Amino acid sequence: MPANSAQRMAEAPPPPRNRLELAARIALLPPQQRDVAVHALRRLAPSLPPAKVTRRAPRAFGEWMADARPELTWTARHFAVMQQALDRATAGTVRRLLFQVPIRHGKTEHNTIGYGAYRLEQDPGTRLLVASYNQPQANKLSRQIRRLARARGVAISTDRDAMQEWETVAGGGLRAVGAGGGVASVNADVIILDDPIGSRDDAESPAKRDQVWDWLTNDILARCEPHTVVLMSMSRWHQDDPVGRLLDQHGERWTVVDLPAEAEKNDPLGRAVGEPLWPELRGADWLAEKRVELGSYAFASLLQQRPRPREGGMFKWDWWKLLPETPSLANVVGPLVRYWDLAGTAKKNASHDPDFCSGVLVGRLTDGRTCVFDVARFRASVGQRDAKLEEQARADRAKYAGRIHWWMETEAGIGGDERTQTIMRRVQGVGLVMYTERASTSKTLRAEPAASACEAGNLCLAPDTPERKWRDAFRLECADFPTGAHDDQVDGLSGAYNKVTLVLPPQPLIQTRFRMR
Repeated sequence: MPANSAQRMAEAPPPPRNRLELAARIALLPPQQRDVAVHALRRLAPSLPPAKVTRRAPRAFGEWMADARPELTWTARHFAVMQQALDRATAGTVRRLLFQVPIRHGKTEHNTIGYGAYRLEQDPGTRLLVASYNQPQANKLSRQIRRLARARGVAISTDRDAMQEWETVAGGGLRAVGAGGGVASVNADVIILDDPIGSRDDAESPAKRDQVWDWLTNDILARCEPHTVVLMSMSRWHQDDPVGRLLDQHGERWTVVDLPAEAEKNDPLGRAVGEPLWPELRGADWLAEKRVELGSYAFASLLQQRPRPREGGMFKWDWWKLLPETPSLANVVGPLVRYWDLAGTAKKNASHDPDFCSGVLVGRLTDGRTCVFDVARFRASVGQRDAKLEEQARADRAKYAGRIHWWMETEAGIGGDERTQTIMRRVQGVGLVMYTERASTSKTLRAEPAASACEAGNLCLAPDTPERKWRDAFRLECADFPTGAHDDQVDGLSGAYNKVTLVLPPQPLIQTRFRMR
């Protein structure tokens, strides 16, 4: 062997022990040699074990932001709360994290650009998927994350560096996608969703909301690996936007950071009611200006994260009288009535939106007003439904004893009478008074008496019960009626209201009474 060859072999460093060492050596090569070496990385990286040092020593995200973006201040209260939540995501103790943050409060700079670059610096092998309301916006976020990551010393491959998809020399990188874009064959360690709906027109379009929801559930969430962390940052637009659906259908799986621009009662930050979230830059004067510019509807959603219908259809949003506490049964005239609108289809998947079973509990008060005390609502197959109805019957009998009657419509279709009788027998075993009837008019006509009472200020709502939070969902559905996706709660309200306000006792199709022991 020639002497010079032997000398070069003696001087050559040992083979890399892990992916990080290989990436570090490639990063030191001249640009013209780096692209060739990246191909070697792709061949060798899968055979090399991840190193214990792949991630840098743990460092709190807030400290990192102060160092990486010193031109801005990241110590405001809402940033501190978000930083604590993101540190939990980094540690792997939280895998689904949802931020409801007002517009113009730094959520994109902090949660998307900052945290994306932070994760790549901590582990250059991290695979990021960043999504927003369209592809140009997603590409813009990608560009800003790459710029910050590169400034922090993360080696970016020149072999693949388009805004839509780029890689680090360590095998990590970023894929940017707009809402509705394909993500087949994309494997991600961290998914960052930044405002999947970006305009009022899209938010007000049921078709667009359905499209974004299907994409989110079927294309994004369905492809998560067991360790994948999903972060969504969004200013609310509509009660049925993606955040609204996630909270309604999968809320128990998500950790929620809810930060209204003006503090409300029981504020998580301990603010006084009305106190601004970011008084240093978005103080009371700025919020007052936005309230005038946006109007109350947009202010409630974009700033307060409390989207509500514009006004409502038959039931206007502001017509309801909200009671601070539940009226005593001593203030109820006659029996309480829980009226059921039944369905019998279980939810099959994330995008499936079947009808609910809803039982609305209503009573007439001594002052002449009518009060909604509770709404029981669930989705279930026929067999599961009947068991849940029996369970609710037992709970109602225990709580209200002989003061409650149940009503329901006879089920339609072939076998409807038989299914109705089956439910009657189960409730019969519990010992409740129960009636059934056949619907003879449209849902809209049945709702008119209750809507009239609501407009006159004679229909009030008790607070949420210890068993469930029902009042906001009930008001939203009523406001959307008769054009909303669901009307089960409105139908239950109509039936119960019409029963408690009748002067003469009804003449039901089927009547079963039981003596209470």
